[in-house]
Amino acid sequence: MNGFQKRRENKINDILTAANELFSAKGIKAVSIADIAKKANVSQVSIYNFFESKENLARQVFIKLMDDTMTGSEDLVKSDLSFNEKIKKMQSFSVDASRNFHDNFKQIEFIKDPNIQKFLEEYGKNKTLPLYLKLVEQGRNENQLDKDISTDSIILFMEIINTALQSNISPKVRSDLGKLFFYGLFGRSDN
Repeated sequence: MNGFQKRRENKINDILTAANELFSAKGIKAVSIADIAKKANVSQVSIYNFFESKENLARQVFIKLMDDTMTGSEDLVKSDLSFNEKIKKMQSFSVDASRNFHDNFKQIEFIKDPNIQKFLEEYGKNKTLPLYLKLVEQGRNENQLDKDISTDSIILFMEIINTALQSNISPKVRSDLGKLFFYGLFGRSDN
């Protein structure tokens, strides 16, 4: 990468970081391109040159957050932790990530955009599903999952819990969902 390309990439990353911080603090609608330019120490023209609009910038911030979250999840699944430890960390990680996504993106219409919906569907199929499958395989290898429950059912259950965690729910309900995930309706079997 030559000097020009490196400066360009740095500028884009500065804009994405500034936009994410401002969107998190104020919400997307309350943040202007001028606010982002000032925080990123770039001109407004640079933002429009790279992203064309605030909506496109918000999409790119969303995609970057998705990719960063996936990288963290992949690192966790590749780690030497036990299945139970991975699930607990993943639940905590998922709660934090979903809170960040929800706070930043609940108010913007692009989430309902068919192109974003298609992106999310493909992302789930190509990134999230293989990760879940690796995790389920480890759980089966460690005898932590009921052998009578199909992998498809386990994946569906994980997706349902994940979807619930992405909604606007209280910390207590988030915690309760974690307990339901691990122990079911009947609680811990060792009690």
